[in-house]
Amino acid sequence: MTSTISVTDASDSDLDPYSPRAQADPHAFYDRLRQHGPVVYVPGRDVWLVFGYAQAVAVLRNHADFVSGDGVTFNVPSTRTERYPLIENDPPLHDRIRRSVQPSFTKRAIESFAPGVENAASEIAHDAVELGEFDAVEVIARAMPDQAMTLLTGITPPSAEALADWSDATSRGEEPAGTQQHSESVMEALTWLATEGLPAMPAHCLGRLIVDSGGHDGRLDEDGSQRLMTLASMWLAGIDSTGALLGNAIDAFVDHPDQWDLLRSRPDLIPNAAEELLRFGAPFKAFFRRTRTTAHVDGAEIPAGARVAVMLAAASRDPLQFPDPHRLDITRENAKSHLAFGNGLHVCLGSPFARLEVVSLLAELARRVARFERAGEARRSPSQTVHKFDTLPVRVVPAEGESK
Repeated sequence: MTSTISVTDASDSDLDPYSPRAQADPHAFYDRLRQHGPVVYVPGRDVWLVFGYAQAVAVLRNHADFVSGDGVTFNVPSTRTERYPLIENDPPLHDRIRRSVQPSFTKRAIESFAPGVENAASEIAHDAVELGEFDAVEVIARAMPDQAMTLLTGITPPSAEALADWSDATSRGEEPAGTQQHSESVMEALTWLATEGLPAMPAHCLGRLIVDSGGHDGRLDEDGSQRLMTLASMWLAGIDSTGALLGNAIDAFVDHPDQWDLLRSRPDLIPNAAEELLRFGAPFKAFFRRTRTTAHVDGAEIPAGARVAVMLAAASRDPLQFPDPHRLDITRENAKSHLAFGNGLHVCLGSPFARLEVVSLLAELARRVARFERAGEARRSPSQTVHKFDTLPVRVVPAEGESK
């Protein structure tokens, strides 16, 4: 059954997904909304929220009724006129673009990056133990994807600070609270990439393959911005999403030391632990679709021209799919069915690489760190799209044989 919730003052309502209360504790908000059914319309925001697992999968797999080409964020971009080709297009254009880069993300291709990613993970874990007490966002959550994405794409950013600002602005500029500064930051990133980043890339890398050759089959358009925007979307989204996940993962193990102890004693569980962390601490709160004609979800009739938010983090804690959903359980049998990477045609292209990053880092941390402890007050990012930390002060207790 679907309910229509009247929100007279969206900024103050308990049912507004963008209210301070909902943003401060999104999972408590999802649980309150679940009382009204898996699909809810909120007039104050003019948005349909889909947070049931089965309903979210249905929307994500129905690209004919729920399109990406009219915008995948709350607001349709105004300053950025160029599309991110992999997420803001529909078939057949989307399929042609994806096929051009898909071979770089096969199992064999990803495995070729394993030595470099594992070496980066080893250095990060070593640094964490040496520091003893630190901000996990800076030392772990940002450091891993920063280094890994340079290995993957060939792009070396001007600084870690600039990259953090650019990747953060990529989603925030199109949120209800997005500002002109966010939009300008995205344009700054794209300008830097075109004028400085691309010329500095090594001869053989994914970035060169996309920009110089048009992908593996040469079918990315040479004229216009398609090649640049394909590369930019992989780069910036890969930084922000993986960084968010790693911060959420460290926080989860601070709160669930029994699961960290289990992971350390059972390293064979690390791949499944990565999936459970994706479910438990999904980076993206929502991705959007639009309707061009009347569509139906679980008995709800959604009109043409509607803005539909697929609540990925909520769906990944749907109790109908995941029993005891708010419990971190690295042995959970169906953890991999989470929706942190989406589903259907637009499932995250870089997910195999993200998994490599997370598994490699967990393996190194498990070897070196006996326990994570809170060392100060953590602060969540004000991002309305990505569930992540701005700061996460932690202390690590070194494993036996590891010196501080």
